[in-house]
Parts: sequence; structure tokens; C-alpha cells
Amino acid sequence: MKKVRVIYLTLVCAMTIACVKSETGLSQDKLNAIRTTQTGGESKRLIMENAFIDVDVDKLNQEINDHSKPKYQKPELAKARAALYRFYSHVKVEDDQYVCTLKSANEINISENFFKYLIDGQTSFNKAIKKLKAEDPKVVVPQITAEYLQSLLQ
Repeated sequence: MKKVRVIYLTLVCAMTIACVKSETGLSQDKLNAIRTTQTGGESKRLIMENAFIDVDVDKLNQEINDHSKPKYQKPELAKARAALYRFYSHVKVEDDQYVCTLKSANEINISENFFKYLIDGQTSFNKAIKKLKAEDPKVVVPQITAEYLQSLLQ
């Protein structure tokens, strides 16, 4: 049961920030910031309006590190969460790997650059899952849940 919780926590963090890379790599602080920052409903508005989303990853990293602004005044973070919602609404688990059914960014109205970051993040995460499964075949790969998707709308 402990392995299930560990992989689930890893999943939530990895999915939430799969696209946010910096030259020094991802820190636990960045993972937690994206996962826990509320966007004051802006993510939900972007999803409901089906607005085109282009996330500037450099600006997103700045917003994560900028503690002077209230959390809900971070537009790149709101856009990232909305794009993640759209993307992971089309991801399922097949043979213990996350598979995206999308063929292009246009299908979910996000930029091609951000779509590539998401696909690259999913690929990296799938490699990590294979490694975990090789070490412990009992590791359970959780599905993308409605609860996870709902958390991105906050």
C-alpha cells in the first residue's frame, strides 16, 4: 500500500509540472508550488471559454518563485493548470503506461510548444514507471481521476 501512495504522489507532482523545466532541473519546491497554488478560478474560466493557451515556461518559473504577488495573481500558472486539465483529460493508463489519445495541440487549443513539453514530460514519467516496475512489479499505476482533474480547476 505504501508503494501505491508513493507512486500516486509522484504522479500528481509529475503531471502537474511535467512541462516546467529549468536549467537546474525541477525542485520539490516548484512541484509543490504548482500543485498547491490556487488560481482564483482563472484556470476554470480558460477551460470553460476554450480560450487558446500558450504558456511561457520562463514566466511560469518566475511566477513560481515570486512570493511577493498573491497566489491568485499568477496568469501563467493559471494557464498551465488549464492546459494540464485539457491534456490529462485525454490520458489513460494502458499496460502500466500513460497514453495520450491526442494527436496535436490543436485538439485542445493549446500551443504546440506547451503540448510538446507535456508529451515530453509524459514520456519521461513513463520511463520512470518502467524503472519502478522493474524494481517492484507490485507497483500500481493509478488512473487519472476526476479528483485530480478537479484539483487543476481551483
